[in-house]
Amino acid sequence: MNYTRLCTMSARLPISSLSCRVLSTTSEFKVKGTQEFFHKNDVLKRPMSPHLTIYKPQLTSMLSIAHRVSGAGYGVLLYAGAVLTLCPGGFSSYVALAESYAPGMGLILAMKSVVLLPFVYHTINGFRHLAWDSGKGFGIADVYKSGKIVAGISIVITLLIAALV
Repeated sequence: MNYTRLCTMSARLPISSLSCRVLSTTSEFKVKGTQEFFHKNDVLKRPMSPHLTIYKPQLTSMLSIAHRVSGAGYGVLLYAGAVLTLCPGGFSSYVALAESYAPGMGLILAMKSVVLLPFVYHTINGFRHLAWDSGKGFGIADVYKSGKIVAGISIVITLLIAALV
């Protein structure tokens, strides 16, 4: 059992006086029979809750995770780019340095695509979310269809931008 001691100062008592209460951080005392449930699961060596390994990856869940990760990743890239502008030589000198290490056009295209894909995907998927906000496209078939369209369009636009810039 996990306990947390919560000590608070009372406004009416001197500062040296503390009132202390013991609070439970588990649900064992809230529902009758919960302690037996946890004991049985400990004996059977069951996990506390299902883990991701028991779920079959689905297109919808993977696209949702990719949307969140791409948004966070692009935020990190944005801050990294801002920091590079403050470094000696500025951002353009680091771009030139990266291009000098790349042995060929194919690797440069791949590097640009890796940087662009999260941004393009997050942007295109944002339009999908806007359509959902209007109440359209919630059917299972519609969700899968729009997910495949977003993934395909993101790859095509990423390769086009990387090749042209």
